[in-house]
Amino acid sequence: EMKCIPEVAQMAKELGTLVVVDAVCTLTTMPLQMDEWGIDIAIAGGQKGLSSIPGVSLIVFSDAAWKTIESRNVRQPHWCLDALKAQTFWGSQQYHYTAPVPGILALHEALRQICEETLPSRFERHRTSSIALQSGIETMGLKLFVPIKDRLNSVVAIQTPEDTDSAQIRKIMSKRFNVEISGAFGMNIMRIGQMGEQCRSHNLFKVLYALGMSCRQTGVDLDVSLGMADLELNLVIDPENLVD
Repeated sequence: EMKCIPEVAQMAKELGTLVVVDAVCTLTTMPLQMDEWGIDIAIAGGQKGLSSIPGVSLIVFSDAAWKTIESRNVRQPHWCLDALKAQTFWGSQQYHYTAPVPGILALHEALRQICEETLPSRFERHRTSSIALQSGIETMGLKLFVPIKDRLNSVVAIQTPEDTDSAQIRKIMSKRFNVEISGAFGMNIMRIGQMGEQCRSHNLFKVLYALGMSCRQTGVDLDVSLGMADLELNLVIDPENLVD
């Protein structure tokens, strides 16, 4: 939950502990105030929220975190994960590792698109799309796993209907509709990642229809058409999806 980060960070500061946040799903999909919230290290990948390709990781350090790195007495055993060594190589006409050039170019293009859209517009697109998708799922007859106050704008967790296997539903979605969603570790739930370029109206319609029809194929009584109508009612349609 994003709302609890400042509170957790404050508790960590009182104990003299650095705060690390995995922002791979939330970076550019929701506000992330690193300095204001007291985050020391934020980590993300090129995929998911940034909507690039996997293979490039991003990491940001606060002044306190970097001071800890510089004053570390224990030798870092991992070459590629040595932040101090990586920083030392920059600007010295050497390289710390062989750069994933295609991934860097893809990330550059993804960031260009984000700047073109602007962060406020991107945040709002994810917020309104997530609310519309959540409403469509519930109207169709399924239940969401996370309380409304704790939900993200980038991932929707759905309770698998009783006596139904989420793996079977996801298999039907993949085979019949070419739509991939995730399960979870240790819980019989399903997760829809609607972030970045996946968070577009045509993709939301497709995933909701695939989810509903796949559930029905396993014997779950859902009103798919009602859920689709509710999604359309609440969704702000992307202008780029309209045909002249």
